[in-house]
Amino acid sequence: MSADPNRRPTTREQLLAAGRRIILSRGFAALTTREVAAGAGANLGSFVYHFGTREAFIEALLESWYAPLFARIRSVVASEGGGLERLRAAILALIEFSEGEDVFLGRVLLAAANGEKAARAFLRSLTSRHPKLLVEAVLAAQQEGSLEREDPLQVLCFLMASVGLPRLLAGAWQGPPLLDKALSAALGRIARDRARIEQRLDWGIRGLTPRGN
Repeated sequence: MSADPNRRPTTREQLLAAGRRIILSRGFAALTTREVAAGAGANLGSFVYHFGTREAFIEALLESWYAPLFARIRSVVASEGGGLERLRAAILALIEFSEGEDVFLGRVLLAAANGEKAARAFLRSLTSRHPKLLVEAVLAAQQEGSLEREDPLQVLCFLMASVGLPRLLAGAWQGPPLLDKALSAALGRIARDRARIEQRLDWGIRGLTPRGN
């Protein structure tokens, strides 16, 4: 059943949306309970009623942001088809999710690096979520003989580096500039081009295909 386009967002949803806007524009350091309430057109009591504390709010915000990705990857990994086909689709689903989310992801990484407890806890929690599903997809592809029988995590790191690292360098990193403007622009074009993303992923898969296949 599709969502009703005329449905008004709940106060909780408005608070979460306001928090996301603050993070995107000014980062986690600027996020306060009063700023969020004001941005949502709500009073501080509403914030406390729905979330209690700033840390609990950030936890809820990160979970609401991440939930669609986890659901998508879980669906792909559990779908019909060959193991290698499902692994490729799951990795592409992860990349698709990151399109348009580079800045927010960068804010999360920077907040965790700066000691934001909720951001750190969220990143630690990911170990048992979509990365675990991707490792399971690697194992399935190995069991059917489509990938070399190396350490599944090593295989996943190799494949993700080919598609994910360029995106991270091109857009998600929100710290001091790592590259000059010309190189950053060129990397951005390559990192975000769907055909080139798939090409790099297929190169990686080909390099991990057992000889004779």
